[in-house]
Amino acid sequence: MIKLILSDLDNTLAWAGEHVVTPYARDAIHAAQAAGVHFAPATGRAPSALTWMFDNDEACLSTVLADNGQLIYVDGKLVHEVPLGCEALRQCARVLDSMDDAWLVLDYVDTGEQYAVRAPADYLEKYRAPYFFVVTGSVDEVPDRPVVKANVRVVGDFVRGREVRSVLKEACPELDFVFPMQERPHIDILPSGWDKGAAGEWLAHSLGLTNDEVCCFGDAENDLPLLTRFENSVAVGNATPVAAQAARWHIGRADEDAVADAIFDIARSTAAGEMPSFMRG
Repeated sequence: MIKLILSDLDNTLAWAGEHVVTPYARDAIHAAQAAGVHFAPATGRAPSALTWMFDNDEACLSTVLADNGQLIYVDGKLVHEVPLGCEALRQCARVLDSMDDAWLVLDYVDTGEQYAVRAPADYLEKYRAPYFFVVTGSVDEVPDRPVVKANVRVVGDFVRGREVRSVLKEACPELDFVFPMQERPHIDILPSGWDKGAAGEWLAHSLGLTNDEVCCFGDAENDLPLLTRFENSVAVGNATPVAAQAARWHIGRADEDAVADAIFDIARSTAAGEMPSFMRG
């Protein structure tokens, strides 16, 4: 039976056009929880974004994998944190100094501050939307201050984004670089070897569960560690080709609330001591 649901948010549980989890989807989560199934958003977003995405529904956010699993919350409490190394981020910034279309952004989730490293003010203003619209300002160097969330904003298309990522991967082996969304080539930065999959397994084991009791949903590249680590992996109909290929099971699109339908299915099936119907085909 499924005892833990891990779901990506944007373009998976929530459609990117609205970025909110529908009342129907929240009802599905409540039903799963009532059946004894744990639910956790597994997202690249910071915790501060989740409250408005779930319309202040605290029950849906008791357990969370935020910032690609670098922050893990259980019963509303932070139980595990995996920060990024400041020196590794400084190396990343030095590599980006040779480029005029990609910048390191530091996101201090505890205070809501976001800083682009060595980005000129006029550049930030020129490309504020959609690349830098949430950035507080610029700093000359990565501070000696713990940071969990960071990314590279690439002003261009995915071809350019993949070029930038290739250079970074070669120069910064202590870090991993993934694309979290389908709309823009922003590159999320993770500690090497830690991702949504590792965090999901850590959470499952901390709850006394085995990997085959976990069901995960995703759509994009940063979901691949989930989709490849857990046998009961599910891609939505709008997933990228690589995510769809990695998943064992496939359902409808995010804008059709297909994940909510699947969660309702899990709630009913787990209460009956069975596997969900969409996993029996």
